[in-house]
This record gives sequence, C-alpha cells and structure tokens, in this order.
Amino acid sequence: MATRTSRPRHCTYCLDPDADACVRVQPAAHGGAHVYAHRSCADDRGVRPWYVFTDERVGAQR
Repeated sequence: MATRTSRPRHCTYCLDPDADACVRVQPAAHGGAHVYAHRSCADDRGVRPWYVFTDERVGAQR
C-alpha cells in the first residue's frame, strides 16, 4: 500500500477527483505514468488495482 501525495489524482473512469487506487502503469516507452481510479469505479469494471492509498482524504465520499 502506498501513501497519498499532496497532488490530487483524477479517476480514469469518471470525472470525480481523489482517485484512491492505481489501476495500471504505462510502459516506460510511453512515459511510465501511473493511471488512477476510484476503487469503486475499478470494481464496477472488473479491474483489480495494483495498489491503493492507505490514507483517506477527510470528507471523501466515494
């Protein structure tokens, strides 16, 4: 499990902010960026997260 950085993460599946899981990592040839989603959005699509953040933002309702 990873700790969240101060930079907000956008969900790859919806428009809501504060994604709480990494669902894939791009190949190094394509920049190596981590792609984030809400756990509930990933579950709805049958996607298993690579890792999730251990801290929750106060007031986050997802």
